[in-house]
This record gives sequence, structure tokens and C-alpha cells, in this order.
Amino acid sequence: MKLNSPSRIHMGLIDLNGELGRVDGGVGVALDYPNFQIEGKESSEIEIDFRIEIDEKDKENLESRIKNAAKNVLDIIGETGISLKVNDAILSHSGLGSGTQVSLSTGKITSLVYGIDLNAETLAKITGRGGTSGIGVAAFETGGFIVDGGHTFGEGKDKIDFRPSSASKDVKPSPVLFRHDFDWDIVLTIPKGEQVCGDREVDIFRKFCPVPTEDVQKICRLVLMKMMPAVIEKDFDSFGKVVNELQNLGFKRAEVGLQKESLKGLLSKLQEVSYSGISSFGPTIYSLGDKDTITEISNEFFDKFGIEGEIISTKANNSGYEIIK
Repeated sequence: MKLNSPSRIHMGLIDLNGELGRVDGGVGVALDYPNFQIEGKESSEIEIDFRIEIDEKDKENLESRIKNAAKNVLDIIGETGISLKVNDAILSHSGLGSGTQVSLSTGKITSLVYGIDLNAETLAKITGRGGTSGIGVAAFETGGFIVDGGHTFGEGKDKIDFRPSSASKDVKPSPVLFRHDFDWDIVLTIPKGEQVCGDREVDIFRKFCPVPTEDVQKICRLVLMKMMPAVIEKDFDSFGKVVNELQNLGFKRAEVGLQKESLKGLLSKLQEVSYSGISSFGPTIYSLGDKDTITEISNEFFDKFGIEGEIISTKANNSGYEIIK
């Protein structure tokens, strides 16, 4: 049995202010490619076989995530082992949601091999995902363009402080407020380089939160009154203008500001010919527009700064994970 799950772009967190008693919330799109593919069968112990070439450090990180997710699910369903083969993977810490997809995919294939079908919300709780953004969990389950409603905030609530999903293990996934098929192609520019994760990610949340109330108010208005209707009405320009504007608001402004000057320059240049933003903490830039022009500018950037990277033309995944028997 095989399972394919989508990657995702994260366009922004909605409310990292918390005055209304709720925090987080997010906007994002599930992607058809890159994806994570894992194959599973019964075993008496946890076995992991990589069928792809992968950097040794990334392999260790990925193996650890898979092992932990498999063990947590096996403990719940009362089994001792699973044999897993990794056939494809999403680059770790690139802004494409690899951590959530690895955990949910591993958990799902492990439970299904033993005839138990655990839903995405249950798997997220078991594997400790979705503690800040609900986009990755919803992308796995249904795909599409997604807006989630975050978490209750304050003493005795879901969360009492600002922190990323990696440091929010016991928080339930966010409710999905809006989900719709997404029809526009997307180009990903993925430079290799510095990545934000772990303790550094936690420190960034502490430093830049809470964000100004006026930023949150503007983000909410843009998402509710411009972005969501644009998806329904297939209004490409209205949707894209919000993408560009979000880069200068709220926590996204901090995420963009932390990028290298060369990457910020590329983002500005791409915004001259397309609608572009940083996905999550980056370094991936997603762009909507003419694929050839976006690719040409991205390649010029890689050549100019001597940076290795990847440019991927992709589309939305509007169905979520897929089981291949």
C-alpha cells in the first residue's frame, strides 16, 4: 500500500496579536508537487528504507520524524512494527510543510496497514502537528485553498503564548473556516541555504509577537473581503494583489525581513512581473503569473549569486492525500 501526500504553501498567519482571545489562523494552498510518498506493510518492528537520494542530515531528520510518528500510532493501535519505504520527499525546512506531511502520512499508512482508518485531526493530535497553523493538516485531508481559524488564547485556553507548531505539541488542530478548489498554476523558487527551525523559530515568535492590532485588522479584511471572494469568482488579479500586500503585514513582515538581502531582492523583482510571496519562514518563494518570465528571473538570480536551487512549476492539489493500493 502506498500513500501520496501534498506539500503546501503558507501565505500567512492571520492573528498573532491575541486581543480577541484567539491566535494563529492561517491562509494557504495545497500543492500537487513536491509531494511525500511512503509505502507500508506489516512488520514486527519499525523498519525504514529510503528509495531516494537525500542529504545525510536531511535523511537523519526525516528518519527521526517517521520513526516517532510510526511509534506513536503503533502504540495507539496496539501494534509493534511497520515496514516503510520512502519513495519521494519534500525538502525539510523549506517552507513547504514537510514536517506535517511526513508525520500525517506515516501515521495514516501505519494505521491503514492494520485496517484502522484514523482521520487527519486524530493523527495530528497523536503526532503533535497543527499546533499553530491548520493549513498542513487540512491540506493533507482535503487539499485546496484553505483558511483556518486558529486557537483560543489565554489562561486555560488552547494556547497561553505565541509559539510555532514544533513547540505546540499538545494543541488541537485549528478549525477550517473556508476551503475551495484553487485553479491557478504556481511557480516555486527554492534556493538552498539558511533554514529557520527549532529553537531559532521559537525565539522569532517571542521577539515579534504580539503583532500590531492594526496589521491584524487589515489582514482579516484582505482575506475575508478580497482573497476568499477572488478564489470563488476566479479573480486572479484581486487574489494576487493580496498576496503581494500580505508580505508587508503582521508576522509575515517578520518572516520576509529575516531573509537574506539577495532573496528579498528576488522577491521584489518577481513582484514586478507576478504576484509573489515567501511561504512560511522560507526560503521558498511562490509566484503566480507567467511561468516563463518567473523561471527566467529566478534562474538569473541563481546565476548572479552562485546559489544552487530548484524552480518547480506546479499546481494546486484539490483532493488531499491519495492511497495507491
